[in-house]
Amino acid sequence: MRKIGIGILLLVAVVLTLCMSAMGTGSVFDRERMSSIRASESPEPVTLRMTYWANSQLTVEKNEAVIRLFEQAHPSIRVKAEYFWGDAYTGNLSVMAATNSLPDIIRIDYTDISEYIEKDLLLPLNSYIESNVIDLRSSHPVHNQGATVNGLTYGINIGNNALVMFYNPRLLEEAGVEPPGPDYTWEQYEDDLRMIKQRTGVYGDTTLTFKHFQVWLRQQGKSLYNSSRSGLGYEDDELFVAFFKQQLRWMDEDLVSTAALEQSTRGLDDGAFPKGLTAFGAQTYWSNQIDIMENQLGFPIGLAMYPGSGERGMYIKPSFYHGIARSSAHPDEAALFIDFFTNNIEAAKSLSGYFGLPYNPTVIASIKDSLSLTQRKVLDYLALVEQRGSPIDPPESAAGAELVKLFNSLQREILYKRITPEAGAARFRSEAAGKLSGQSNPTP
Repeated sequence: MRKIGIGILLLVAVVLTLCMSAMGTGSVFDRERMSSIRASESPEPVTLRMTYWANSQLTVEKNEAVIRLFEQAHPSIRVKAEYFWGDAYTGNLSVMAATNSLPDIIRIDYTDISEYIEKDLLLPLNSYIESNVIDLRSSHPVHNQGATVNGLTYGINIGNNALVMFYNPRLLEEAGVEPPGPDYTWEQYEDDLRMIKQRTGVYGDTTLTFKHFQVWLRQQGKSLYNSSRSGLGYEDDELFVAFFKQQLRWMDEDLVSTAALEQSTRGLDDGAFPKGLTAFGAQTYWSNQIDIMENQLGFPIGLAMYPGSGERGMYIKPSFYHGIARSSAHPDEAALFIDFFTNNIEAAKSLSGYFGLPYNPTVIASIKDSLSLTQRKVLDYLALVEQRGSPIDPPESAAGAELVKLFNSLQREILYKRITPEAGAARFRSEAAGKLSGQSNPTP
């Protein structure tokens, strides 16, 4: 009886200690405290594997900071994270999937998640959401809609983001160019490129990318894919031709950086814009990457929507999703980590919007005063995009990665003037049809 009494007293003490600890971690809901208690009762320590894309050392540091906070809140769980730089991430994930060695927690881009769902590599998270282990009660369903297929949710948005055209206010001021506003047109942009080159001698911008082409199509009320994602979503190849003709015009006038310079870029902090070689940063940058740009340049920069976005070109995008591998031996613990990353206030303060701003209203309200001036700029920018843009397109086709490679290959040939924009448009349509036809894509 004495042993039982001591055991009960120890259990009560542990529970009280963990309750106080959980309250100190800034958890949003009582459920977070209960999850901490439950995790602590595991007889053996659990090690979770996770993997994520990185293109900056700051990405690694931010992720590790959240892992440390999580491990403090859940002493019996360890998280072993691995990351891959740039394009190597997709390739390594594919190898892991093929060898049945996917980690417990996978960070997946919006453009890739449909392929993982189609191949049945991800565990549906509905039971965790319905039991509030992953608590989405305060969050609008739209934020996780892109990872929901046939009523099953396979990924949790880690933060909202938007494509952005950064600008260097010092170079714009030197050139006598006004910062772009929400109604900035392509004609104004081209005039500004000339003014910047004439008055400062630096390039106005870099060449446009695949993401720009997708926004360009949205500006015309079109999309890259048709409704079934089995073919292109536009019929008029003049849209493709006009997109590249203007770039050739800018290159002929030396208004934008050379394709060779851009192809030598090795990371986010190695591009023409963060090196101060262009006034605008229109490469495929996202709003959450502003810290990298400002750290590299050493002064505050501005954020603007792409030219000509009007009322529908831009969109809010999940920065990444967290999913759980169907093969995971520790899905319950993985769900706890995903919830912590999504809802824990101290984690959100540590991230400071780096992986996209949170969408849980409780978390936003709790961290707003702690956000830097830079992150408040991002918050305002996302509000503008949400107001002036339109809903994001459905996830990419399973052949989306092949389409990106095709587009990039044709872009090099067009910009090096090996083929005409007209020939490029015809080849893109013909070869895209072959890649997209017969693709089996999950229904959103």
